[in-house]
Amino acid sequence: MSDFQSKYHVAVLASLLIANSPLLAATPQEDAFLKVWAVHTRGVQDHKAVIAACQGVMDKSSTLGEFLPAVKTLAAWHLLAEGKQADAVRIFESALTADKSAKPIARFADVMARRWLTRIDHEKVEKALKAYYADNVAYPSSLTPLLNLPKDQAPPKADRFDDPWIYKIEAFSKLAKVQNQRYTLYSKNTGSKLTKLKALPFDSYGGKKSASIIARKTANPLSVEFETVTETGTQRGVATESGLMNGIRFLRLDSDNRFALMIDSECDFWVVAPPARSR
Repeated sequence: MSDFQSKYHVAVLASLLIANSPLLAATPQEDAFLKVWAVHTRGVQDHKAVIAACQGVMDKSSTLGEFLPAVKTLAAWHLLAEGKQADAVRIFESALTADKSAKPIARFADVMARRWLTRIDHEKVEKALKAYYADNVAYPSSLTPLLNLPKDQAPPKADRFDDPWIYKIEAFSKLAKVQNQRYTLYSKNTGSKLTKLKALPFDSYGGKKSASIIARKTANPLSVEFETVTETGTQRGVATESGLMNGIRFLRLDSDNRFALMIDSECDFWVVAPPARSR
């Protein structure tokens, strides 16, 4: 047998072992997460039901394990959609972590929470700008007058990634003498199009992005073949853990391959990929 044939047979045997290896039993934490996600998908607009489902499993971290940050940020989104902003802020903040070595779900939940908290803080800065305009019939040339207000009146000085706001006065092209009448304000971490809270309406969750599991390709490192659907169309590809494909990032495959937890590339919404239906 040639060296090439030997390597080929080893590769085939390895792939067969991966495909036919016994699956581990689903964990209680995975089951708890799936039950919450099922309530969410059954009625994205039934915020009260989803919030109740999330609260029912968030009391003890052992109930959800590493899925806890995902459920926290899901609950916070529904609280925000329900108009309970103070509660949403509290839950988002509880999902923050400074641990650079945390597992992928926790790290990306941290980014998600910071992005939504940045949008909430952005509204506070805009409210302060409107108050300034009411007194001066013009917007300030910089945010300094607002940031120097007493602590209980000053808006946040930076976004939730600790980067200063990007603020600039926009001039009128045909009214050169009319100054400081409009402005641009956004976070560099969310971008000018996605910083406003209203930029992501609450009538849906995550837009048109979805994914399904085609097959597990390798065990170590874990890689999975997905079919993804986004604004750019339907694509197939293989991703390892934390890998990005077609605008969706793969974070975690559950023990018996029932679902993969993913997140959109902007880190604003979770995506759960079930096994693809056989054709």
